[in-house]
Amino acid sequence: MSKLYLMLAIKSRMGQTTQIILLLLFIACTVSASASVPVGVEFHMETLTRKGVRGDNWCQTWATDDNIYTMMDDGNGWWDGPQSGSLCLQIKGDEGFTADDVNRMPGWPENAFNSSFYAYGTVSVDSVIYVWLWKSETKTWYRRPIANRLLYSPDLGQTFHRWTGEKETPETFEQTDPDSFFFYKEDPQRKVDRDAYAFNWIAFCQNGRDNSLAKDDYIYMYAPEQYDPRNLSMIRVPKQHIRDKSKYEYFKAWNGSVAEWTRDMKQRGVNLRYPERRSDGEWMWPSWFPCVVYNPGLDLYIMVSYGVTDKGKTFWDGWCSKCLYPSSLGFWYAERPWGPWTPFHYTEYFYGGGKENRTYGFKLSPKWIYDAGRTMVLIWSDAGQGHGPNYRWNQMRITLQTKER
Repeated sequence: MSKLYLMLAIKSRMGQTTQIILLLLFIACTVSASASVPVGVEFHMETLTRKGVRGDNWCQTWATDDNIYTMMDDGNGWWDGPQSGSLCLQIKGDEGFTADDVNRMPGWPENAFNSSFYAYGTVSVDSVIYVWLWKSETKTWYRRPIANRLLYSPDLGQTFHRWTGEKETPETFEQTDPDSFFFYKEDPQRKVDRDAYAFNWIAFCQNGRDNSLAKDDYIYMYAPEQYDPRNLSMIRVPKQHIRDKSKYEYFKAWNGSVAEWTRDMKQRGVNLRYPERRSDGEWMWPSWFPCVVYNPGLDLYIMVSYGVTDKGKTFWDGWCSKCLYPSSLGFWYAERPWGPWTPFHYTEYFYGGGKENRTYGFKLSPKWIYDAGRTMVLIWSDAGQGHGPNYRWNQMRITLQTKER
């Protein structure tokens, strides 16, 4: 019996004074349950599971049909045969899903394995799935992004369209003219020997199934600054205007604990400053791409992110080709999707089950949350052993250790 029906049953049998006392106890229990905050993370190595054949990144959202939709890069997902630069996949069921529960969505355009386009942030809002597709500075393969294209699917992956309404096809997918991108070489700032650009690597805040747990009508996005990935920038936009760049607002500054926003991208400020570099080198450009998930059990927003270094390589080099170390791993929480953020766990080197592993690309499932928010599922990529046997979907249950405020 739900709490609501229990209260109604009690009300029909008790006097007014008893009703009031029970109601106060009910409210007190509810407040107490939401007053816990995370102070640490326990990793349940015995739950570590690796699935699929080949691929990485795994940005995901929980859609209106109760399925997870995830974007895979550089692989073939759950099937043998030719590989693609990116795919859109549907995952049915819970964390125990098998290969039979995974489907390749036909609307995602066919693209070459060495494509320089990569699919990242995705979100489901009012039965529409949105995806950020970024373009590498090179003609093929993975290097730092310089532009971002916003795509959407009104039919759960059967077709994809650009923000302009134009259908995305295998022919249009590889277009590189500036007008084919939503963000193109934005706000250049010099870094080492070239310009760094803004908002070319974007994640969406996940608010439950089809954004149903959102507390306001804004969609929130997160992007590490390319010139200094320790700096996290943010965007918000009314959900009915996701495809309208003129309606985008950028986090400007903290006024105490109150966030200020601006329509001027160049006036944006730092929402969160990530940890200092490790002893083995500075953070490289593909560092601190976050995943933010609303946890209804704790009534908090949980962020996971990571930094990567590779001794002997420069800031702009491609990471994790024979890399020496795994990434770092950090967790933060906030009462609102824009913060302010409180750290509660940080590991400088997260090996994820073995010293041969080179972990990166951490995500939290927006759906598989249990035990009043204390249990979540962590998902990541692994380029160890030359993008070897663990270069696929990796998942593990974690426990958020909490205390009362």
